[in-house]
This record gives sequence, structure tokens and C-alpha cells, in this order.
Amino acid sequence: GVAAGRRDEVCHTSRASLMSKAFEAQFQRSGPASPRPERESAPVDAASALKRFTEGGEKADTMSGKEMYAIVDMLKREHGAEAAALEASLLKVKRQLDKKIMLLDWVGEHVSPAAAVEKPRRASLADCTNTAPPAAEAAAPLATAADAIKRQQASRSSATQEAAPAAAKPPAEDGRIARMAALFVEGKDALSMTGGEMFEVIGWLKRLGHAEVEDSLIRVRLQGDKKTQLVSYLKRNWATLPTAAAEPAAAEPA
Repeated sequence: GVAAGRRDEVCHTSRASLMSKAFEAQFQRSGPASPRPERESAPVDAASALKRFTEGGEKADTMSGKEMYAIVDMLKREHGAEAAALEASLLKVKRQLDKKIMLLDWVGEHVSPAAAVEKPRRASLADCTNTAPPAAEAAAPLATAADAIKRQQASRSSATQEAAPAAAKPPAEDGRIARMAALFVEGKDALSMTGGEMFEVIGWLKRLGHAEVEDSLIRVRLQGDKKTQLVSYLKRNWATLPTAAAEPAAAEPA
């Protein structure tokens, strides 16, 4: 009798195990999962992307980061110094949504009035040149934002060329910035750099032909990481920089 009871128990356990496996099999795929083909990232059509926000009525929060950077690059190619000033202002803004709002506000003021964001601005546009388009041109309908940029390029190029020499800092100021940068190259803590000093060094490097450092830092989110990467860039390229301006630092009184 005991042996029969054990056989019944073993049979019951086996049936329960088989039923459990059959139940789980209903929710499994019949064959091995086929690997998904990797899709290559398609390049962004900046003009079409901008048109969606200027004429299509899409909100700033639907803009992807890739679209934002593509639009900024297009504006820099078409607007030169004015768009470069916009990019420098965007570098100071921390939140991605605020960057997008600020970008569309700038486009609304300089390119297409329809792009202006209705909600209050969260970032200052003090660093951007506030040059309104001619009245006759502003009243004309805009076929696309890209066409508007091309039409305004010719009228603004002469003004940009005249304003550029005035915006450049004198050599004495570059010498002060070079001496300050030398301190960080020699070992001063990168995190002790103030925000103002960081942007002065970035501007100095751009005037020396190292604009790529700004393109790299604009993609870094945290301020401390920006400073660390900037000092690393200085150390890597210090030998190629005109550092003669930094030599008088030893003669200055303590």
C-alpha cells in the first residue's frame, strides 16, 4: 500500500510538471528570435526639420537633440557670426528643452516670426545680436525657413564683417587669458575655474582657430565635466598654442 501511494504521488508530480511546461510553452516563441537588423542613422535634413517648427506648428519639446544640433549648424553656415553668438548662448543653458525654446525664439526673431515660442522664455538672449530683418522682407510670405535664411544672408553679411573687428578682444586681453589658462595647464584644479573664465578660454581658443572645442563642449551636460574636458584639451594642445603671451606671468607681483 505504501509503494502504491508513492507511485501515485510520483505520477501526480510528473503530470503537474508536464502541464506547467506546456503552459509556459504557449507564451514562448516557436523559433529562435531573429536578430533585428541594425539601422544606420540617417542624416537630418535641417531645413525640413526647421520647417516643421516654423510652419508645421510642432512644439519645441518634440524636437530631437540631433535635429537641434543640425539646425544650429545650418544657421551657423548661413548666418555666420550671429548664429555663432547664438551657439555660445546655448552653451550656457543647462536644460535641453530650454535650449530648444531659445533656438526657436532666435529663429522667430531673425528668420521666421511663426517660429517664436508662445510660452515665456527661460533663457536670456542678451548675447544674440538683435537685428530685425528689413520691413519689406518681414512682410513678405516665407516659402520655407531655409529660403528665408538665404535671402537674409546677403543683406547681413556686410554688417557682420563690419562688426567683427569691434567684437575682437585686444591682444592684451588675450595675454591675460593665456596666463590664466597656463595656470590650469600647470596643475590648477579644473573645477576651481569659474563659468566666466571657462567662456573666456573657449573664446580665446576659437580666435586661435580651435573652434572644434566649442562644438565638443556644447554636447556636455554638466558644468564640471565641461571644465575638466576644456583643461584636458588645453594640456593636449598647449604646445601648439601661441603661449608667449603667458610668459610675463612670472614677472607679475604676487
